[in-house]
Amino acid sequence: MSLENVQRHRLAIEAYNAQDVEAFIALCDPSIEGHSVLGVGGAVYDGHDGLRRFFSDAGDAWGDEIRGEAEAFFDVGEDTLAFYVLHGRGSQSGAEVAMPLAQVVRWRDGLVIYFKVYPDREDALRDLGVSEDELEPIDPLADLGLEE
Repeated sequence: MSLENVQRHRLAIEAYNAQDVEAFIALCDPSIEGHSVLGVGGAVYDGHDGLRRFFSDAGDAWGDEIRGEAEAFFDVGEDTLAFYVLHGRGSQSGAEVAMPLAQVVRWRDGLVIYFKVYPDREDALRDLGVSEDELEPIDPLADLGLEE
């Protein structure tokens, strides 16, 4: 099990919640490809400059109140999977939103090379070729026994 990648996935969510773009980018390969559901019809963000645009787009849509609350992590070989709830308030509408999502992250040499966010958790499991019953959830607050 790659607990190191699960820990890195946690750190990425923490950086996202803190709106710390550079800390998030530090976890990512320069050739990263990211797929988000935040834009209309989804959006693809390539490279570190794409990630800066990703943060800007999220800020435009949700302001500073957007955050992900992890429910469980899963180690899936070279990938990690997170189930979380995205909390936010629409910057235009002011409507509060709590969206259950899944995020698949692919790692190489300790860096994110790919991520995709899914509004339907079953779609993420299907893309990974696994069922939730096959996976062992890792509590987001569990001590993984790793030094930070």
